[in-house]
Amino acid sequence: MDADTGEFTLQEARSILAALRSTAPDGLDAPLSRDDLMAILGAGVEVKDIARGLIDFPTTVDSTMGAVEAYWCWQSGEDEIGWWHPRSTGFSGRQRIADLPGQAASNR
Repeated sequence: MDADTGEFTLQEARSILAALRSTAPDGLDAPLSRDDLMAILGAGVEVKDIARGLIDFPTTVDSTMGAVEAYWCWQSGEDEIGWWHPRSTGFSGRQRIADLPGQAASNR
């Protein structure tokens, strides 16, 4: 995580998610437990929906709209972080990371 911006590269977000899933007391299964919430928040990750196990990692992506403040988005039951959305849209604006132009964000 960038100390100045509080943002995560995709690689960082995926590494943190893997670590959380292996060490969180309840494995990040939905609904998120109090212990899992503490582990997630302690890693600097945002919890968006406890019941669905929805968490977001702040970032900036290069999209067809230019640089966009966004989140890498994951919810319980997904294998890995495969989605992103602009911070202004929330979950309803989720888009596949694979659809980003040149997947430039994968190196952020």
